[in-house]
Amino acid sequence: MNSPSVTLATVRALEGSGIVVRAAGGASAVDRRRTVTVTVGGRSRAYSVETRSRVSAAVAAAVDVPPGPPLLVVAPVIGDAAAEVFRARGIDFADTVGNVRLAWEGVLVDVRGRRLPRGTRARRPTAAARAFTRSGAQVIFVLLSRAGAATLPLRELARTSGVSLGTAQIVVDDLTRAGFLASGPGGRAVTRGGELLGRWTESYVVSLAGKLPLASFSVPDPHWWDGADPLTAGLLVGGDLAAGFVDPAGPASITLYAERIPTALVARHRMRRDDDRGTLHVRRRFWQPDDGSTRSAGTIGRLDSAGGAPLVPSPLVYADLIASGDPHRRAHADLMRARDPLLAQLDRT
Repeated sequence: MNSPSVTLATVRALEGSGIVVRAAGGASAVDRRRTVTVTVGGRSRAYSVETRSRVSAAVAAAVDVPPGPPLLVVAPVIGDAAAEVFRARGIDFADTVGNVRLAWEGVLVDVRGRRLPRGTRARRPTAAARAFTRSGAQVIFVLLSRAGAATLPLRELARTSGVSLGTAQIVVDDLTRAGFLASGPGGRAVTRGGELLGRWTESYVVSLAGKLPLASFSVPDPHWWDGADPLTAGLLVGGDLAAGFVDPAGPASITLYAERIPTALVARHRMRRDDDRGTLHVRRRFWQPDDGSTRSAGTIGRLDSAGGAPLVPSPLVYADLIASGDPHRRAHADLMRARDPLLAQLDRT
């Protein structure tokens, strides 16, 4: 199903249950979402509708909620796992088979457990979504993280992103058609940066994050970081430490991005491979860092224990907090998005 047919089928499913849906003002010029008014038992609420072709629990966790009318997510089918995430986040939803959750003052509609007819197969996203594939996410990350990256020659953008020249061309073309890149006197520039950050975060969570882990380790000395030299090891700090997040319910978690496992560091601190319960997580660095793209600890309230080590760009810190699925980290991500200069600037474009 394409987006219009998904929306129409969802509206028909809602109206079949006595819920009235009416268009209210067309598409927003800011986020390209359509505004509708939903009426249940004489009580109405305006929603900003976002149509998705597929919704997993990971997508539900990463869906961006912009300012403005409350969000209503519609899709061909929203399974139980995704629905639970939406409920926990307070996001209303509806699908073409009758699953729906609408909740506001005096109204609660919660229908769950309905499935697509046996043998029905949802269509995969079309070429319009190529920019938000795994390799596309690498290109968008560089565009979001590095000042002036949109003006780089395609060959340099591809090299920095770790993708082929052809992939970089496809991503730039798709983003331009979608209105996320625009051409001007100074060359290409990112537009609608806040919306692009939200779409990229979702793409990262769903397509890229799971491919990055190299190993996790348990460390005997909880203060090992104080004596470490990440600069010498060529590592970039991400995750909780870069975000300044302290989890009162558990041990400090440290994420390092590197080209490969830092065996010398592992040996020096007698680390033990523990992919289930380790507190040090090493992930593959998928981009070529720029000398000016990392910043020392403290810019957005990061922990002093980072010792001035270079940090991954803040869009990746933000996305890793979202990818954790932890509601406390999600709240910290929202706070970070408002306070971090780069993320705040993206939201202003």
